[in-house]
Amino acid sequence: MTTESTIGTDAWISRVLRTTRYRSKSGTRAPYKPLLLLWLVGRLANGQGTAATFAEAEDEIGRLLSSHRVAVTPPSAVNPFVYLASDGELWSVRTAEGDDIRTMPQQVRENSKFLREHAIGRLAPRFAAALDDPEMRDRLVGELLRSEFPETLHEGILAEVGLAQHVRLASTPRDPKFQRVVPMAYEFRCSFCDFSALMLGEHVGLDAAHVRMHSKDGPSTIENGILLCALHHRLFDRGALGLDEHRRILVSQQLSIADGRSNRSLLDLSGRHMRPPQRSYVPPAIEHIEWHHENLFKKPARVPA
Repeated sequence: MTTESTIGTDAWISRVLRTTRYRSKSGTRAPYKPLLLLWLVGRLANGQGTAATFAEAEDEIGRLLSSHRVAVTPPSAVNPFVYLASDGELWSVRTAEGDDIRTMPQQVRENSKFLREHAIGRLAPRFAAALDDPEMRDRLVGELLRSEFPETLHEGILAEVGLAQHVRLASTPRDPKFQRVVPMAYEFRCSFCDFSALMLGEHVGLDAAHVRMHSKDGPSTIENGILLCALHHRLFDRGALGLDEHRRILVSQQLSIADGRSNRSLLDLSGRHMRPPQRSYVPPAIEHIEWHHENLFKKPARVPA
């Protein structure tokens, strides 16, 4: 790849991350513009073009945002659809007559009925052309996922937005010390369920997990680490499981659990104290637990039996 195209790719990625980076008034993460953009990239990669009306996008985007919401109340598709257009070199929202909806009064541009009847969003031509480059698409999608979502969710999100067959994600560098110290601190047992297994002399099915996402200033230190089995790691990152300020396990009411012994064991975790690390190591810091609770855990929590 030429130097010119490399610089172009870096510039696009920087621009996208700057435009999509947003925190709510409460300071929690708000991954909604990144999700919209991933959906748009998926449409483009699948030959559906650069334009989407709000009427056709609302339900699909609404389901995607609800699935990855931070607040208890499901977010509306209105805000990301309109405010991604804060950078017209990426996305614009206009009426069929060409009027710029982004510059209209707030009560108009945030009126869902008006948007259903009139709003047409369109990826900017130069940006859409840049996304035709597979390397550019891979890097951009990878950066959006790494900046806003735990790694265990990346493959699932790619499938949700139609990019599973169109994007190759680069492996995320791991801190070797973190990967070594956390399992040793927790004595190679899941701190939620005590799972431990060996295969050919090696521990398997256990992950050194970050409580606060690494991309959100979460350090790769024991204060931000916890050892979880593969299942509970995925559920923890998804917000189905969490911790309270006393390091008791929380189970989200949003988690629908079918009958069966193995499924009931998830409910049995509710209210149980996590297994602490051995004495010479510190447990997860409360500040990181609180970040997870506000940014990843799907509230409200179930009441322990």
